[in-house]
Amino acid sequence: MLSKNLLSLCNSSSLWIYENLTKILRIDEDGGNTCFGLTMRLHRELVKLGYVPKLLLGHKRHVKNAHCALSIIDNGTELFLDPGYLIFDPLPIPPNIPQLNKTTFPLQPNWVRLERDGENLSLWTGVANEPAKFRFYFPLKGCSMQEFNLAWEQSYVGESMKYLVFNKLDKKAGVQYYYQNGKLLIRTSSGTTQQKIEKQNEAELLSSVFGLDKDLLSRY
Repeated sequence: MLSKNLLSLCNSSSLWIYENLTKILRIDEDGGNTCFGLTMRLHRELVKLGYVPKLLLGHKRHVKNAHCALSIIDNGTELFLDPGYLIFDPLPIPPNIPQLNKTTFPLQPNWVRLERDGENLSLWTGVANEPAKFRFYFPLKGCSMQEFNLAWEQSYVGESMKYLVFNKLDKKAGVQYYYQNGKLLIRTSSGTTQQKIEKQNEAELLSSVFGLDKDLLSRY
């Protein structure tokens, strides 16, 4: 059974919003609210609770350090947390045993599958009426704080810094709102809808859906 303090932290952190605007503008002292900033924020909160979080760098098949997450030990169980991908539920990492090395978690609106291959953990996600997608793999040995910070600094020149990205999870309703480059995706347990957002309506949308300060957007 997971500790009450951990569950309380996970519930409160599920209200965090992924956004790269503050990172693009370099105005947030915590380095913005993308995967690196959110992971480090959760790392600090876990340390306050007495955990020793392990930082994990996530890789795509041909892109290194494209993402990050962390793991902790709670009551003898190794757990995976990925706030940058809006995975705030602590997911048990499968054992490195054939036939037992894959676990699917029926999260809403995106279900998650963790697959272990030796000391690498792969993250897959899926939504109704769409096939599962491979996202990242994470070496479970983790990385040092220095390696994490170097990857974080290098992320400032990544492709995702060239356009606005916002991501929000309404955990109670099981709805995800994802905005990228003029398009708003709304995912529910029944599927995904997409809306094209005109430039003149962008500020109003980002303010109403994601709680963005319109004055902040005007600086973009």
